Amino acid sequence: METNKQKQNLSNLETKNELLTLEKRDLQIQTEDLRMNMTNLENQTKDLRRNMANLENQTEHLTADKMFFENQTKEMKVNMTIQQTQIEQLRNNSDKLNRMKAAIFKYSTFPVDSFCPDGVCQMCPKDWIQFNESCYFFYNSNSLWKTWDESRQLCQIKNSDLVVISSQEEQTFIKSRIEHYYDTWHGYWIGLRRINNNWIWVDDSQDTLGYWNNPGSSDDFTLIRKDLAENQSWSRIQDSGMHRYICEIKAFIF
Repeated sequence: METNKQKQNLSNLETKNELLTLEKRDLQIQTEDLRMNMTNLENQTKDLRRNMANLENQTEHLTADKMFFENQTKEMKVNMTIQQTQIEQLRNNSDKLNRMKAAIFKYSTFPVDSFCPDGVCQMCPKDWIQFNESCYFFYNSNSLWKTWDESRQLCQIKNSDLVVISSQEEQTFIKSRIEHYYDTWHGYWIGLRRINNNWIWVDDSQDTLGYWNNPGSSDDFTLIRKDLAENQSWSRIQDSGMHRYICEIKAFIF
């Protein structure tokens, strides 16, 4: 009886032992699986770290590239602004040259030496005074005065002619610029003389102003005098008188 019981106990122990062995094997398998999973996780972590490092490097490169392109864009904008300024300057120079060309064509013979000394052009020759679209030379010498013909010749040597007064405004300007000298009878020759009983300017236009001081005189040439009223300041005299003179030339406006 006891023997059977012992046998039964032994059998139970063997069964338990087998179960424990199986459980141990399962635990070993699970442990191995866990180790493999841990190894995989460690490898994945390393991969993730490498990927993160690569992404950080790529981000740094992209940031550097972005800064490079931003700097290039700024430089291109600066260069574009410079080019636009240069284009505008060229356009302005071209317009100026075209205006200068048109201004030159107004003259039958352009007096380069008078208007462009040393290669730099100006609106009036040196010592001339600009008013509106003309330049005026007032001969103010205290000696060596000239006849009407001599005065005109000297003006023509300067590529100009005796002044033609064509408006009240111009008369006012001329009258304000001339000087009193020697005596009340002296004045400045202007480009007006009588031809066939008509008063004709040197540009062949007929006088319409008639600012005469002595309209009844039979003399044929004209002075403007400082001492007389503005609109009665022209005196008819002989051309042989010796006086100062006024030259006029078109201003070089461009």
